[in-house]
Amino acid sequence: MEKQVCRPILVTGAGSGIGNYLVKYLAARGHIVYGAARREDDLLELGKIDNVIPVRLDVRDFRQVREAEILVREQGTGLYGLVNNAGLGELGMLSTWTEDELANIFDVNVFGPFRMTNAFLNLLLESEGRIVNIGSQGGVITYKYYGPYTMTKHALEAYTDTLNYELEPYGVRASIVQPGGIATNIGAKSMEGNIARFKRAKAPFDEEAKQILTGLETAPAANDEEESETNRKPSSPEIVATAVYEALFSERPKLRYLVGTRWEGNRVLKALLAQLLDENDNPQHNYSRDQLVALLDQQILDRQDSG
Repeated sequence: MEKQVCRPILVTGAGSGIGNYLVKYLAARGHIVYGAARREDDLLELGKIDNVIPVRLDVRDFRQVREAEILVREQGTGLYGLVNNAGLGELGMLSTWTEDELANIFDVNVFGPFRMTNAFLNLLLESEGRIVNIGSQGGVITYKYYGPYTMTKHALEAYTDTLNYELEPYGVRASIVQPGGIATNIGAKSMEGNIARFKRAKAPFDEEAKQILTGLETAPAANDEEESETNRKPSSPEIVATAVYEALFSERPKLRYLVGTRWEGNRVLKALLAQLLDENDNPQHNYSRDQLVALLDQQILDRQDSG
């Protein structure tokens, strides 16, 4: 990690959850942080933090995005880092989502980072800065009831890949941080919509939906059993902040930062291996086990050689 100097960084979705933690984490280390939020009370709280400049911003609103860019320019600080954190996390059977709900989650989770990056691109080019998108392990895997959310996070993966290809020659690097379960209030904020969608379920899905509703409306009991799909162990936002900090300030940032518990990481790696085997099972490739291992070994060597 290179020696740090104070840098101006904008964080969206800074009113609560991971975004709020990131703002405090970065500001405590001396960086000027533009904390973007929608709610008036969140903006007032952000304004009480040293080194933080509150910015009224809904990433769905192009006018507000443009006003935020003007505000940053008028401050005269420039902009080194953009952290696209604002996002929605919502559940529901695919058949119960309305088109408006689907459009809204894509508007925030996909078009939001697109709008923000394009609006601030010139400032980031001037500083040869960094873009960090807050994705999810759901950008690699998916499961029933998580469809639209993971669809947006898969899209954000492709967006970040392409962004990094296009901008790296001009000195700007893009990374994506992929958290698993994090101890925030995102679940509570989306609960009303989740319940409404499960209540919409029609036969033959209605009985299954009733079981899910019972689980949603019952507070989970804490236990010390090993982590599993039904016994999740949320991590602290600290692990996300640490990854974001590295992506912003490392001399050689990684494209992807997978963060979460060991169980979550194993789940992601197993899903990637299953996908690899699916892709390999075709007449054009169909490599043997030894050939696949040789390909993996070569990838490891290539990565070591590139530093």
